[in-house]
Amino acid sequence: MHKSLEKNLPFLIEEFSSSGTSIDNRWKSILQRFFSDCKLSHSTHPVTECQINEQSKVLEVPSILLKHSYILTPSNSATQFNTDDIELANSLLKLTKQFITIEEAVEKGATEERLRIARDLHDDVAARMLTLIHSVKDEHTIALSRSILKSLRNAIYTLDNKSTASILDAITDARSEIQDRLNSIGMQLIWHQSENLKDLSFTPRQHINLNRMLHEVTTNVIRHANAQFMEIIIELKQRQLTVEVSDNGQGFDLKNCIPGKGLNNIRTRAQELSGNANWFNLNDPETGENRGSCVRINFMISDHTG
Repeated sequence: MHKSLEKNLPFLIEEFSSSGTSIDNRWKSILQRFFSDCKLSHSTHPVTECQINEQSKVLEVPSILLKHSYILTPSNSATQFNTDDIELANSLLKLTKQFITIEEAVEKGATEERLRIARDLHDDVAARMLTLIHSVKDEHTIALSRSILKSLRNAIYTLDNKSTASILDAITDARSEIQDRLNSIGMQLIWHQSENLKDLSFTPRQHINLNRMLHEVTTNVIRHANAQFMEIIIELKQRQLTVEVSDNGQGFDLKNCIPGKGLNNIRTRAQELSGNANWFNLNDPETGENRGSCVRINFMISDHTG
């Protein structure tokens, strides 16, 4: 093994394990690390192996996707590449391809296990919940069972991380559920949403996290706000989805507020989507009188395919 490889093994492990980055971008980062004294550029001419041109001034390296190649040019015009450089580049390429094979095998195994769990939940637990719904006569128990069944189906859906859901369908379902909950206690729901949500999709994790954050926020308003209405505004600007939920209730002491499980769950779910959740009181700009509270949730839409 080349000495440079041994010295930089911790970096390689970290780079291979980085999530949210394409394997080709990781490969590019590795090349920049090991050939830091060279300029890295793209070539539209793809190559299948590492090679040096006749003047030994350019080292061509394949991209992982083999749609193009990378060209390494020494910063010092007097420097030339040699066989050690080709050996290093080939070793790095071999390691990267081995990692891809391992990553694909792990993902295949994880996908198969997720689908197995989803099948078990659907065939056993969901079936039992349906039997319970049809066997009981108490309306409260039926409503509770239907709510549990819906949450279970959402969980099953989330296990299939390849599927997507229309944003419009997802927020329509959320709106219907919130409307039903507020109607039962005589509270008004005011709803606004952007007109540019058509043909956009949520990933399963985006879908279920937003659904559960809205459920938790609604629960907090019902239990603590003492409000007459709840207003929800959903906007999409430059791929960032903003969901703002406000009420005209009594607000809360932001400075002395100790976040409970509900608030922490909302914040954690937002962070899981690489977003954030922030709370603030709504005050009259002239008198400073409290007019309620608001939570603003932001996260990026990573899937724009319908």
